Amino acid sequence: MGEEKLTKKQKKGLEFRKSKEEREISKKEKAEKLEQETKLKAENEEEEAKRKADAPKKKRKTRRGKGGKISGPRFILFVGNLSFKCTEEDLKNHFKNCSPDNIRPRLDKGFAFLEFKQDDVNVRKRMDIAISMHHTVLNDRKINVELTAGGGGNSTTRLEKIKGKNDKLLQERKDKIKKKLATDMAKAKEKEEGSKDTVKVVGIHPDRAKLIQQ
Repeated sequence: MGEEKLTKKQKKGLEFRKSKEEREISKKEKAEKLEQETKLKAENEEEEAKRKADAPKKKRKTRRGKGGKISGPRFILFVGNLSFKCTEEDLKNHFKNCSPDNIRPRLDKGFAFLEFKQDDVNVRKRMDIAISMHHTVLNDRKINVELTAGGGGNSTTRLEKIKGKNDKLLQERKDKIKKKLATDMAKAKEKEEGSKDTVKVVGIHPDRAKLIQQ
């Protein structure tokens, strides 16, 4: 005999038997997929805006310095999960320590791009500061700061390049957290051992207390 078909009630019962951890993993995967789709859509729109910016009219606007793009090679970071109440001024204040050369907000869609000139000798240091602000809170929302790749489009090569960059970045973040945790634990252990060595024995002559502690 073949396997009996499960009723809707039985299927629902099996679904409820899933552990909380499994449901959380599924929820996290969906959120990551949505974030990736949002980022790709944003980059496609950015590529379209870049093509439009090549028109003479846009170049004249850039020369006036009214929010034009950076000329020459640049690194770009994607900032996602922004509040719709967020302003460009909020972004400037939040990222003031890394001093991006340009901020291109898409606040109606909840994301922005940070641009850094490649010819700046301190660009790596400034980008590291910006990347370290991943999951910091801006306007009551935990923002995402990720690496991206230029070119636009959804080609397999480009998607793999973006995924590779951010997988490496995620591993670096994990290693950093592990290192900090190990350092904190070592300091706590050292402090605990130090406090044991300096315990005072109450009610005993100091000379005898020294003998006990030896």
